[in-house]
Amino acid sequence: MPDLQILPECYADTALVMQFVQNRQLVVHIFGIPNVAKEMQEEAGREHSGMRIGFVDNDKRVPPYLQSFATVLEENKIVIKRKGQTQQYLIVVDKAIESFLLWNARQIGLHVSDYGFSSDIKTFGKALKTSSIGSNNNYLQLLADLHARQAPGFLTLERILNDFITT
Repeated sequence: MPDLQILPECYADTALVMQFVQNRQLVVHIFGIPNVAKEMQEEAGREHSGMRIGFVDNDKRVPPYLQSFATVLEENKIVIKRKGQTQQYLIVVDKAIESFLLWNARQIGLHVSDYGFSSDIKTFGKALKTSSIGSNNNYLQLLADLHARQAPGFLTLERILNDFITT
């Protein structure tokens, strides 16, 4: 098991993280925030635990294990949290992946409708919840364009992930 694992909670999050992480073995899709919490809690109990970074939305219901994480950074709709002095972190996109993407698109004048998605947050969110979103060419192009056009949240996320991977 690698010393570092990034644990995104949904398929859309996984595809987003993959925009910035070259080594695909570092990214392990975990379905849902309760399972991310469970995996991190189990890892914390292991003798030689590595760094774990949960990647989650800012859900209203936060599993008890994740409630003890303290905020260390808030920038461009991304919050970084850490559990004490451990090697466990959370990257929280605020409020959810769809609002994070829509906010970033607005910051650079990009329209998700140009990629076949609705700009209505509920409709967009529903489209992102499918298990096939990670292989949807329109979604992948949207992510690539947000990255290439230097959307602020994407720059922040890239920097944060790079810092975790290179340290």
